[in-house]
Amino acid sequence: MLISEISVRGFKSFGNNEQILKLNTNKGELILLVGPNGSGKSSLLDSFDYVLYGKVRGKKKKWTTLSTLPNRINNELINKVKFISNGTNVEIHRGINPGILKLYENEIENDRAGKSNLDDKIESYIGVDIETFKSFISMSINDFKNFISLSNEEKQLLLDKLFNLEVINILNNILKDLNRANKLQLTKYDSEISTLNESIESIKKSISKAIEKEKQDIQTEIDKIKAEMESKKEEYQKLKDKIEKIKIKENEIKIEIDKEKEEYINIQNEIKIADKDIILYNSGKCPTCKTDFNNDHYQNLKDTLIEKKKKLEDIKSEIEVNLKSIRERQNKLQSISEESNSIFNDIVYLLRGYKSQIEKLQLQKDKESGQSNQGIKEFENTIIELENKKISSQENSSISKDKEVYYKELSRIFSEDGVKKTIISGIIKPINYFITENIKKMGLPFQVQLDDSFTAEIKHLGNQIEHDSLSTGETKRINIAILIAYLKLIRTKKHINILFLDEVFSSIDIEGIESILDLLKDFAFNYNINIFVVHHAIMNQEYFDRIVKIKKDIFSVVEEISINEI
Repeated sequence: MLISEISVRGFKSFGNNEQILKLNTNKGELILLVGPNGSGKSSLLDSFDYVLYGKVRGKKKKWTTLSTLPNRINNELINKVKFISNGTNVEIHRGINPGILKLYENEIENDRAGKSNLDDKIESYIGVDIETFKSFISMSINDFKNFISLSNEEKQLLLDKLFNLEVINILNNILKDLNRANKLQLTKYDSEISTLNESIESIKKSISKAIEKEKQDIQTEIDKIKAEMESKKEEYQKLKDKIEKIKIKENEIKIEIDKEKEEYINIQNEIKIADKDIILYNSGKCPTCKTDFNNDHYQNLKDTLIEKKKKLEDIKSEIEVNLKSIRERQNKLQSISEESNSIFNDIVYLLRGYKSQIEKLQLQKDKESGQSNQGIKEFENTIIELENKKISSQENSSISKDKEVYYKELSRIFSEDGVKKTIISGIIKPINYFITENIKKMGLPFQVQLDDSFTAEIKHLGNQIEHDSLSTGETKRINIAILIAYLKLIRTKKHINILFLDEVFSSIDIEGIESILDLLKDFAFNYNINIFVVHHAIMNQEYFDRIVKIKKDIFSVVEEISINEI
């Protein structure tokens, strides 16, 4: 993110005339921001927060009420900022009375979203939240004061702030809460399982007693059904013999009917032949040979045929009567057979029912289930319900145990000795490199390195020296060397081309100030950062690329001073 311009109008101590501060995006500059106390230097820094995020931190790190931001006289404000992010030229306008929020992307206004969506879009361009942004652009040496003498806990808090490690602490606290809640659940499930086991055992004892009685009742029922079954078996055998005899008789009748039918058919054929001959003789003359049939010989033959036909008709009638009689006997026998088979089938079905009953009862008895007893059924249903609850509690307990292992492992990972230590170990090495580099550039005769707990070890000519043996100026310069080392590392992770350093030079002699300015100028150039050194008075201008003065009469005014003029 490369900030190129910020303008302020009507914000806190700034009046209605727009004040513009331009920044170099092509190279880093060391800039002296000078002005007496109360001139508006802090207001200028706050204007960054407001235009980008729409909120400002107060003195006690609480959010300032927005209604207090407009200048009391003009009662309205509008701030603007221009920057480049990921190749996009971004411009933001934000104001109060009236409320304004506009976002321009490559000079085209984004009017497709509401205010909240625009804020999200703006933050996506910035790449960090307001807390992280503040640690990138503004650092008071007071925040870093006496770093080498801070306690490990105090150092840890500062490191968490600089490198956004607070989230690890938050995660660790969340995991502790989750583990605590999980342990309570695990205790609850284990208690449920114990209670359920006792209830199940008690019910099983009651069922065992009931089953013994049930077995006796089942055996009595089996014996009763077996006796009925034996009685029906005798009836079954008698009917079976009767049906066999009926079948034999039916076969005899069928043979008799077939014989009568055959004779009937033969008689019918003979009658048909006689009818043909009679018809021929009645014609009087042979149609083929023309023989005359009117003589006595052919008449006698005709009379004989007529007599024969009459006899055949009489035999046919007798056969028909016989067949009718036989069929009546057959129908009667068939009726008896059907009735007998029906009774027989009923007995077979009944015997199968008896057998099925006995098998079921025997199976019930062998399993000792007592399923025929309603009371036992209710007990068993209760056990099933309890077992299901037990399974559910066991599953929940198993899940809770898995969670316990999982939470313990995560707690280990996110503990001070876990991933945080790994991250910090990865931070210490480059920081120590930068510290050594900064110490040399400042001309200090010390070797300064941070250990794993970020405690500064200071040596002189190879000998360990105590922090208390250092002068105030030496301590201050070492602190600045460490601070710049941290800021260098931060800029390698996230680049924002602006940095404000306040209260840098208090209690430091001229030689020390010059060494610090050399260090800052080198930092600005190599990291392409516009470093604002905030001070209350003009300093040696030869170290600075620009001097920006904030003066105040009624309102704060930003004024760039030519170095040549000074």
